[in-house]
Amino acid sequence: MSTPQADVPGAAPRTTATGGAGVAPKQVNTAFWLYIASAAVSLVLLIIAVATAGTVAAQVQQSTGGKLSGAAVGASITISVIFGILYIAAYVVFAVFMRRGANWARIVLLVVTALSLFGILGGYGVGAVRAVLGVIATILIFIKPASEYFRSGRGAR
Repeated sequence: MSTPQADVPGAAPRTTATGGAGVAPKQVNTAFWLYIASAAVSLVLLIIAVATAGTVAAQVQQSTGGKLSGAAVGASITISVIFGILYIAAYVVFAVFMRRGANWARIVLLVVTALSLFGILGGYGVGAVRAVLGVIATILIFIKPASEYFRSGRGAR
């Protein structure tokens, strides 16, 4: 069993198609940390959403003429928070698998990053930060030598 190279801290070793051990190139590790930063920004967006939930709930109550109960609004906010936490956790898991060389995770992150562009105006501009981090990370994992890293073997499944 091989060990990670010393110049890439925390890099997971994997076997390439030729049978040799390989580690993720620096740009894959950089992309990994950009995805982690993007997940952290998503957490900030979630906190902003929770902090402004009272204002949103009041606006919903006013716009529906009080027909929507406070419990229904509270339940929808709770469900949104749960899904937000699950999204962030899944995003981190996909980033970990991407770093290990799983091409499927690279594709999932591409799709999630593309979808995040719809939220670019959210959270008082914080959504734009998340989108920029994701776009830069996605570009990094689709250009050489990262593209060769993903093509060279099956990586983590």
